Amino acid sequence: MTGIAGTFVPRPHFGSRYQTVVPAPVETVWAAWRKMEQPGGEGWGPVVRALFAVRGRLGRWKNGRKEPAMTEDDLRSGFLLLAEDPPHEIVRGIVGQWWTMAAATSRPDVTDAREFAAFEEPGYAKATFSMRFTPDPATGGTRVVTETRVLCLDETARRAMGRYWRLISPFSGLVRLLMLRRLRQRALA
Repeated sequence: MTGIAGTFVPRPHFGSRYQTVVPAPVETVWAAWRKMEQPGGEGWGPVVRALFAVRGRLGRWKNGRKEPAMTEDDLRSGFLLLAEDPPHEIVRGIVGQWWTMAAATSRPDVTDAREFAAFEEPGYAKATFSMRFTPDPATGGTRVVTETRVLCLDETARRAMGRYWRLISPFSGLVRLLMLRRLRQRALA
């Protein structure tokens, strides 16, 4: 089950899915997630921030740029809010060419869910990042699923994204696992 994200990227070329069960009600876990997402807040944790910093340094080195390092807040703000069904699901999206190691911001001409869905320019990819919160009948807690879905808009983008995905997917997975662990800690605090 792909939730709302599947309406934006129904057949991804690349993707990942991680989940955990938190022994707390859906509303409590949702509130903890929203607090983690607040700009300037404690965010996803120091290891995640370190991984983003490494990616930013690699991008600046590869592209010869002198701009400041991308922060966790920058990363979150680079994703568009595509859909939200509180307290059950939130879907964010981004259009880009991440394999170039440029900043993780969406195309400036893609500003909402409608434009995201309609975007079809070759050489780019569209990605969704979703969080789903559902009751877990077996435990009485909340099952949290984070899913990333990437659709490449032409074969050139798919090949470039494939190389990039092989490089970053272990780190992306680590980020998701650490994020879920931190969410669990925050929801139970």
